[in-house]
Amino acid sequence: MKKYSHKVTRQSTIAERGSMTQSMKTKIKRISDKAIIPTRAHDTDSGWDLKIIGVDKITQDTIFFKTGLAIQPPDGHYFEIHIRSGFSALPVMLANSVGIIDSHFRGELIVAVRILHSNSGGAESRESYPSGIVRMLEARPTSLHEVAGLLLAKKPKIAQLILRKCINTEFEEVVALDQTERGEGGFGSSDSK
Repeated sequence: MKKYSHKVTRQSTIAERGSMTQSMKTKIKRISDKAIIPTRAHDTDSGWDLKIIGVDKITQDTIFFKTGLAIQPPDGHYFEIHIRSGFSALPVMLANSVGIIDSHFRGELIVAVRILHSNSGGAESRESYPSGIVRMLEARPTSLHEVAGLLLAKKPKIAQLILRKCINTEFEEVVALDQTERGEGGFGSSDSK
């Protein structure tokens, strides 16, 4: 079996890495006049800020925000929708953790945002939302409709799009898998090592 090694002689600068990134065209369509084409704050950012423009629907603890955009990823690629890092310490998350926009999907991009609350899961009205929501929105909303309106008005750049290369595989059913030191240990099994 041949072994390969790679010796790094110097590190490239951020400017050099930015100029080495591949650029390709992505087709994007405005479904609404209010839609904003995604942008990046810096050329070296991985994600494009995605602005929400309206509410599609609200269910229990989740607000489905409209973007007014449909997108066609380049051949061999797909997009992921992620929550922006500024929201990571707050009781807000995407309902499906990461949204996947397959290359053949042509519908409107919807951002499903779950508002985490100790009393979540049914009641439309809440006596109070967590302090993170109050600080972020500088208000004390009492319903998901109020939270939705405040997010639209104050924090419309809640998500970001990240382009990913699609790598296909074929599954081969086998009787046994190759043995490893870890084996079937999971869920923290390597913490004690």
